[in-house]
Amino acid sequence: MEASGHSTESPSNGVHTVYVSDQSREIGFATPETIAEALTYLHRDGVLVLGNAIEVEHLDRLREQLQPEAEEIAKNPTHHFNFGRHTRNMDQAPPTMVDLMFEDVWAKRIAVSILQSLLGPNLMCHYANGNTALKAEGRQPVHSDIDKPHPLYPFAYAINIPLSDMNVENGSTELWPGSHRESKIDQHVTVTNEEYGLAIKPALAPSKVTLPLKSKALVDSWKANSGLEYEAHWVDGDVDHRKVNSDDVDFSTGNSKLLELEPLMYPAPRSTSSL
Repeated sequence: MEASGHSTESPSNGVHTVYVSDQSREIGFATPETIAEALTYLHRDGVLVLGNAIEVEHLDRLREQLQPEAEEIAKNPTHHFNFGRHTRNMDQAPPTMVDLMFEDVWAKRIAVSILQSLLGPNLMCHYANGNTALKAEGRQPVHSDIDKPHPLYPFAYAINIPLSDMNVENGSTELWPGSHRESKIDQHVTVTNEEYGLAIKPALAPSKVTLPLKSKALVDSWKANSGLEYEAHWVDGDVDHRKVNSDDVDFSTGNSKLLELEPLMYPAPRSTSSL
């Protein structure tokens, strides 16, 4: 374990780790071998770890900013907790101060090159947020973040950037490797508001990243460097990342063709034959 709180050992949790060399990290280049290894395990498991991918100094600076804020945010009675306050798992978005918007966090070129091999060259980021797992006895129910009809092929990926080691003792995110291959909308079970104390807003905001206008030149440079574009809503002023909530974001598609093909995203009824 390094002094910063980041382990130098490979995880033994069954999730495959693709190790990024120091040279690849510094130049932001993924070798064909790295891409091939990553694609193989993403297709098989739906998840992998990119080890040594981000400068530890950048992670430490983000921790220094976010850790003291976490307990203060948790005291806000209106702040969003995933599946109720008893889970102690709350939204905590990344800082939007320009000096803390590191390219290897917001637009990691190695991760982008892997995703371009899966999704195509014109990648778009529609959502940027974070979760903080505070000490708790509660547990989120097993769930998918997409509870609407969706294609069975990979159409989006989430990039999670832990600022410290995660394990069972300190509140790890639970993942089920391989479950992406059988993910269908008919598996979704709707729960009542009373069961988890959820507050559902009648009007949902568009799925966009809210960023300060003064960071636009920086964000545009990421697109030039990595090929990743942000679908951002630009605010002429400061953006308070402490008030970003995931409960006011609509993850449904605006693609007219996908909406037209929605019936094909449901499982086909099984035919019965008589002898």
